[in-house]
Amino acid sequence: MSSISPQTRRAFVGSTMVAGAAVALAACGDGSSAAPNNVPSAPPEPSGAGTVVATLSELGVGTRLSVTATRTGADGKTKDAGFLLFRPNEKTVLAYTAICTHQGCAVTTKAPQGEDFYCPCHGSYFQPADGKAIAGPARGALERIAAQITGQDVLIFV
Repeated sequence: MSSISPQTRRAFVGSTMVAGAAVALAACGDGSSAAPNNVPSAPPEPSGAGTVVATLSELGVGTRLSVTATRTGADGKTKDAGFLLFRPNEKTVLAYTAICTHQGCAVTTKAPQGEDFYCPCHGSYFQPADGKAIAGPARGALERIAAQITGQDVLIFV
């Protein structure tokens, strides 16, 4: 005859919670990014027709701005996507995708501290001057997008 006792309800609930926590931690991984390259890319050259996403009055020197524009994917389909702008001086505008290199969350201009771009999902910070990850679990720089100032308009090329 077997001496195995039936599992109690408390033991079952406890083991289920432990198993669930283990699965959740495994899904999070080690907190590192799939993109270990934190070297900012060079600004791409504008080509094709640009999309006006802001005016100079909306993006003063030294300021950051989140914008949305239609982007064509590798599959040929178009969709609205988020972009981040930074204007370091009178003649230059820098643009990046608003997709965190850690786990693909949306990056914003609303950092709780400082003037960096910020990913609220896991707390990564990126430098507006080059898109480089400077804090948090993200280890890859933001993707650069071609941008330029034409007259009073800010254009991106996506």
